[in-house]
Amino acid sequence: MKAVIAVIATVVLLLLLVAWMKVSVTVVFRHVKDDDECKIVVRTLFGLLRYTVRIPFIKLDMDPDAPGVAFLQKKGVEGTRGKEEKKGKLTLKKIADLFRQLKRFLEQVVDLHEIMKQFYRHVTITKWEWKTRIGTGDAASTGLLVGLGWSLKYMIIGAASRYMNMKTTPAVVIVPAYDRAASETVFLCMIQFRIGHAMVAGLRVVKHWRGRRLPKRNPLAAKQANEGY
Repeated sequence: MKAVIAVIATVVLLLLLVAWMKVSVTVVFRHVKDDDECKIVVRTLFGLLRYTVRIPFIKLDMDPDAPGVAFLQKKGVEGTRGKEEKKGKLTLKKIADLFRQLKRFLEQVVDLHEIMKQFYRHVTITKWEWKTRIGTGDAASTGLLVGLGWSLKYMIIGAASRYMNMKTTPAVVIVPAYDRAASETVFLCMIQFRIGHAMVAGLRVVKHWRGRRLPKRNPLAAKQANEGY
């Protein structure tokens, strides 16, 4: 009996330890001339465990027989330019199927928006850097693009700080290039959350999967029903 209690206590202790641990997620997006990079780095266990996800870029494939988007991944190690390699292709039919599956998922989970809002409250943004150089070679159109860029960046920052805890001052820079055409951007964002909060959000999604809201009772109808007894 003591051995069983000891095992249960150990398991509970491990679960509490895992739930208390923090996960750090770093999102890096870089576009400088022909050098493109987009990756997500996940760290946990005080940085001892690390996993990197490299996101392939998409490019329009104007094949008249089967138009769609092609996924491209660069060969080569970090810091070196690699050759683009076609990893796959999504046709218009596949894209439509993906949207239908996403819509079905959103319809099957009741109050998914509220579940994610409560999870976002426990997410902390610890780093935010977004530097951009943009230009068309014409001063007027460049100034217009710079103004639109500032509006877009502040709109995104406002939405992020509204749903998450912004614990850092965003470093946002837009450098206009009036004398040449330029389109360069470097974005880095680091967020943290505890595994326990992610587990709770996942359990709530499972709980509300294919759920149904209870119909709201009309107060007048409820009163008449009570008077009948």
